[in-house]
Amino acid sequence: MCKFFIKPTVLSLVFLELGCSTPFKESTGQIDPGTPSSATQETQGGEFLPLKTITLPFEHKSTVEQSLENRMEEIELLVPARPGDGWEVDLGINLLQQKAEKLGLTLENAVALTLSNNLDIQIATLTPEISEQDVIEAEAAFDFVFGASLNSQKTKRPQQQVVVGGIATSTSESSVNTLDGDASLSTLLTSGGSLTISTDVTRTNNQSPDTQLTPNPAWQTIGTLDFTQPLLRNFGDTVTLAQIRLKEISHNQSKEDLQETLNISIASTERAYLELALQWKVLQVKNWLLEQGEQVVNILDLRRSYDTGEADYAQAVATVQQRKADVITQQARVQESSDTLKNLINSEEYSLHSETVIQPIGVIEASPIILSPRQAIVTALENRPDIKKLLLSIKAESIQVDVADNARMPKLDMQAQMAFYGLGGSAGDGYQEVFDTDFINYLAGLSFEVPLGNRAAEAGYTSARLQKMRAIATYKKGIQNATVEVKKSVRNVLTNAELIHANKAYRLAQTENLRALSVEEETMAGLSPTFLNLKLQTQSGLANARIAEFTSIINYNKSIVDLYRSMGTTLVMYQIDLE
Repeated sequence: MCKFFIKPTVLSLVFLELGCSTPFKESTGQIDPGTPSSATQETQGGEFLPLKTITLPFEHKSTVEQSLENRMEEIELLVPARPGDGWEVDLGINLLQQKAEKLGLTLENAVALTLSNNLDIQIATLTPEISEQDVIEAEAAFDFVFGASLNSQKTKRPQQQVVVGGIATSTSESSVNTLDGDASLSTLLTSGGSLTISTDVTRTNNQSPDTQLTPNPAWQTIGTLDFTQPLLRNFGDTVTLAQIRLKEISHNQSKEDLQETLNISIASTERAYLELALQWKVLQVKNWLLEQGEQVVNILDLRRSYDTGEADYAQAVATVQQRKADVITQQARVQESSDTLKNLINSEEYSLHSETVIQPIGVIEASPIILSPRQAIVTALENRPDIKKLLLSIKAESIQVDVADNARMPKLDMQAQMAFYGLGGSAGDGYQEVFDTDFINYLAGLSFEVPLGNRAAEAGYTSARLQKMRAIATYKKGIQNATVEVKKSVRNVLTNAELIHANKAYRLAQTENLRALSVEEETMAGLSPTFLNLKLQTQSGLANARIAEFTSIINYNKSIVDLYRSMGTTLVMYQIDLE
C-alpha cells in the first residue's frame, strides 16, 4: 500500500509558498545510467545553458511608481479589492435558487484533501500494488514444489498352469494386492536447470494359492535424484531471471506513473485554487465597479431636471446595467471554479453535491523564487517520472536483447539421474537398503538440437536490438520534449513576472487618473454629464487594470506551479514522501 506523508513545516503558505526551498540542482552525472551514450548531452548539443540565476518577482520600481511615490498611500485607498478588504462579496444565487453560502479553505488543506481523496490518485495507487503481485508471481516460479500420490490395486485372475510330468508346477490363479505411493520435491534453478528428489514405495502382497514368495508382503523402495541443466541455450540467470527483472521494471514504472499522477493532481489543485482566488477577486472588482456606476447614475438622476440630457442619462443607465450583467456572469464563474476545485479534492466537507462555495484564505501575492534555466533543465532530466520510465524501458529492452542473444545458441541439455533401490519385509527394511546404497542405478545423457539456418532466433535477436534502438531514440526524444517544456515554463514565469510589473504600473496610472478626476470633481462648480461619463470610463479603466494586475499575479503563480510539475519536483516542494 502506498502512503503519502506531508511534512507540515513547508505548508505555512499564503497562496503559493514555493520559494522557501529550491528544487533546482546541478547534474549528478547519473542522468542516463546504462545507456551506451549520453542522450542528455547529445540532445542538448553537448552543452547546457549558461549557469545564471534570476530572483523573482522583480523588485525595481517602474517610472510610474517612482513618479507617484509621494502620494502612493492616497492612491492605494482608491484601488478596488484591496488586501485589507478580505474576500467579502455577494456570490449571487446558486442552483437551488438560494443565496450562495461560502466555506473557507486554505491551499495546504486543499492539497492534503487531494492526496487523501482524489479518485485519480486512488486509481493510480492501486497499480503499483498490482504490479508488485506480478513480481511475486514471477519469483514463485523458483519455489519448491511438493507432489505426492497413493494408489491401491487388487487383482485376482485365472492363469495357465505349467505341468511337468503330469504334475502342476504353478497355480491356476493369480491374486496380488498392491499399494503404491510416491512423493517428490522439485525446484527450478536460476542456472536454468531443475532438481527433483523423489521416492517411490510399493507394497506387494501375493496371495496366489500354492505359491510362496519371500518376503511377502514385499516392500519395494526407490530413492531418486534427478538433475537437468541446459548448457548453452537457456543457460544462466540472464535468461531464467529475465521475467522477474522485467516485472520489477514494470513495477518501478508503475511507481513512476503514480508519482506523475500525484504531480499532476497536486498541480491541478494548486491551479484550480489560484483560479478560484482570481475569480473571487474579479467579482470583487466588478462589484466595486457596479457600485461606482450606481453612484454616478444617482447623481445624473438628480440633475435630469436642469442639465442632464436623456441621452446622457440613458447611456449611464445602460453602462450600469451592463455592469450588473457582468457581476451576474462573474458570480457564476466563481461557483463554477469552486466546483472544479471540489471535484479535485473530493471531500465530504466540500462536497461536489453541495452548493456551498469555497472561499480562498490568504492574500494574493507573487511568490518569491530564485530560478536558473540551466538548473531547471538538469533537475527535470533527473526527476521527471516520464524520463525515468523511458530509462526503465531501455533496461527492459536490454534484457530482451540478452535473452534473444542466448536463444541463438544451439540447444545442448544435460540430464543426470541416480536411483537407489531397496527391498524388505517392511517399509523400514526397504529404506534401509536404499540408504545402504547397495543397489544404485545411474543415468547420464546429453541432447543436442540446432535449427538449420537458425533464422527464427536470428530474426528475434535482430528485432530485440531494433526495439532497444527505438527505446533509446524515444528516450532522447523524451529529453527534447522535457527540455522544451521546462524552457517554456521558465519563459512563462519570466513573462508573467514582467507582466506583474507592467500591470502594476498600468493600475497605478489608472488609479492616478481616477484620483485626478476626484480632485477635479471637488473643485468644479458643477458636474457636467460629459464629466460624469468620463468618470464612468475611468472607473472601467481602473477595474480592467486591477483585474489585469490580479490576472498577471495568478498567472505568475500558476507558471511556477507548471515549472515545478515540468521538473517533476512538485512532491519535493511539498516534502511528500511515498511509501
